[in-house]
Amino acid sequence: MLDFEWTSLNAAAEHLVHDWDVPSRVSHWEARGPWGLDVGACVRTWASGIPLSVALRMTRDGLEARFQAVGVKEAEGLALWLLEPSEDEAPALRDALAREREARREAEGALEGSRDLRAREELLRLALSKARMVAWEWTESRRAVTWSQEADVFFGQPAGSLGGSLPSFLACVVVEDRPRVARGIEQALAADGAYALKFRCRHADGSTHWYEAVGQSFHDAERPHRVVGVVMDCTERELAEAALREAEERYRLAMRATHDVLWDCELSTGRVRWEAGQEELFGYRRDDAEHDLDWWEERLHPDERDHVAAGLREFIASARDAWQAEYRFLRADGSWAHVLDRGVLARDGAGRPARVIGSMMDITERKRALERMVEEAEFRERFIGILGHDLRNPLNAITLSARALRRRSAISSAQQQLAQRIEASAERMGTMISDILDLTRARLSGGIPLQVAPANLTTVCRQVVEELSAVHPDRFIAFDVDGRADGLWDADRLAQVLSNLVGNALEHGAQDAPVLLRCLDFDTRQVVEVHNPGAPIPAPQLATLFDPFRQAGSAHGKGGRRRGGLGLGLFIVREIVHAHGGSVDVRSSELDGTTFTVTLPRDARRAAR
Repeated sequence: MLDFEWTSLNAAAEHLVHDWDVPSRVSHWEARGPWGLDVGACVRTWASGIPLSVALRMTRDGLEARFQAVGVKEAEGLALWLLEPSEDEAPALRDALAREREARREAEGALEGSRDLRAREELLRLALSKARMVAWEWTESRRAVTWSQEADVFFGQPAGSLGGSLPSFLACVVVEDRPRVARGIEQALAADGAYALKFRCRHADGSTHWYEAVGQSFHDAERPHRVVGVVMDCTERELAEAALREAEERYRLAMRATHDVLWDCELSTGRVRWEAGQEELFGYRRDDAEHDLDWWEERLHPDERDHVAAGLREFIASARDAWQAEYRFLRADGSWAHVLDRGVLARDGAGRPARVIGSMMDITERKRALERMVEEAEFRERFIGILGHDLRNPLNAITLSARALRRRSAISSAQQQLAQRIEASAERMGTMISDILDLTRARLSGGIPLQVAPANLTTVCRQVVEELSAVHPDRFIAFDVDGRADGLWDADRLAQVLSNLVGNALEHGAQDAPVLLRCLDFDTRQVVEVHNPGAPIPAPQLATLFDPFRQAGSAHGKGGRRRGGLGLGLFIVREIVHAHGGSVDVRSSELDGTTFTVTLPRDARRAAR
């Protein structure tokens, strides 16, 4: 139940209240003297808006007074009129009711205007909240700042700390920005018109946010009397602009570091814009920095123009995102530059090609250096091949002469040893020459040629074991065959592979441990393993073990002499195995020793082609 208490009285009502001791609350009237009007009737009038008219009596000290009480709803309360009785109460009552209805209409109009105002204020509050803004106003009359709702939260400050003064606001501004903000406020007050100001604020959680204030100052007789504006949170924009500035700086530095010509092609217009570098690399003026695709296409080498231009058009029409091409490009002085051109495709929201952005790198010097290196390498390898081939004739003569000397019975034992040493050295030199020729064939002819025929790997392994056992009578070579060992291979070349691998195992393995040679059958594949215990191959050498002119480990031959060789053995092993379509791998550790594994297809004819 609502109760009603008077909040304002006219002069007559004040006199009545004083003389008759009328209490402030309607619910106390009957207990204190007035009766005829109760709280329930007042509530119904307030809730329904229907005016109330009752007879009201008052008594005090034996005196009694009668009034006509007329009640009408007014805003959030009730207006009560007390009319003295007259001979013709009805016309007076009607007049009173008419006046009250008019008053009610005025009150309802004011109430509706108040509701519209509150609705507009709520819409403004929501708009400011969604836009991450707050509004503020300063007036000369109040000499204080009025902020919109939730301004404290907006600036990251505790509730109530923002206050209504400019110094209290400056307290949350970053120290370095306070003098500039203070000067900006002074200038806004001094000048009649718009203002804008950007600053940073330190939030209570320690984070820093960027803000931008814009607004208008109003002057009256050259004195500021009102300043209004909004403050926007522009932190995300500032961070994005800072990231953009950093990216642009990296872009400029990268352009200077690489000496590339960076370009941007707008596909809708076909216009191409070079950012910089065209003068230094190609000798074109700044006026040529903007051109079209036809201008670029005209400067491609005639032998490559159609191919490169068609490749770019095909790339734009495809679903690929990157393009690359090497071609010759005409410089301004008429010479040709070798160019590596790369581009990426940017699409619009509908997935259609919109732009191509790329870079042109001048690789002329790199191309020339590479060509010189290739020419020098080919010359060296041809020279080595020719030299190795021509050395065979005198070497054969040395070998035959040494054998003839050894067969003579008339020579002494010392001469026999000398002849045997000459023959062994000639054989080792012959092996080196064979390795050099194989290197030349592998490099210049696209691989070592094979003579593929039916072969049995057991026979090849047994032959290699017998030959090496004769050379190393103090070492033991274990030989094991598991399953079938026949296939279509070049038996002589496989013997060369096994001789190199088993020979390396004897040279580099432990001198008191056997070398194991195993042949394993895996249906369509043949696997050969050569294993030796001993010190492992150092890990850094494993990556380059099969490269030419490399020697693994530090093994020494008999008598402590370094084993001779060019370091081509394992390279030739790999080339022969690859020529068969197979692979060769190595595992080496302190615990398990070293194992070379050769895997061959059962039929090497397809690889030999």
